[in-house]
Amino acid sequence: MNEVIDFLAKSQTFYVSTVNENNMPEVRPFGFIMEWNGKPAFSTGTFKKVYGQLQNNPNIAICAFIAEKMQWMRIAGKVKFTNDIEAKRKILETMPMLKEMYKSEDSPVLACFYIEEGEAAYYSFDSMNEPTKVIQI
Repeated sequence: MNEVIDFLAKSQTFYVSTVNENNMPEVRPFGFIMEWNGKPAFSTGTFKKVYGQLQNNPNIAICAFIAEKMQWMRIAGKVKFTNDIEAKRKILETMPMLKEMYKSEDSPVLACFYIEEGEAAYYSFDSMNEPTKVIQI
């Protein structure tokens, strides 16, 4: 799993797709990634659309690209939210600048979610649209 998390971290910005209330995809950039209980985990605010969309439909797609290597990774899976205070503490330790927005790990608007199940598929321009590797999450 570290390989998946490292790829997302190295890409610096990756794109998260959810399904909105009209059953249409919505994509936005993310930059925060950490490991939580062996799974890729992310942070968002409960006041954001992405939070509500994932509450209504936990299916997620993520795409990350590392230009120097001309490689990308696509993740498809289902997320689960956790209210574990240790997860929220780790978020603020991993990215201290989030303390400006959320203040502390017991903030009611700080949310942590992780990919509960899914797969990460790796691609390159040499792979002809076939994954070079697939990792189960």
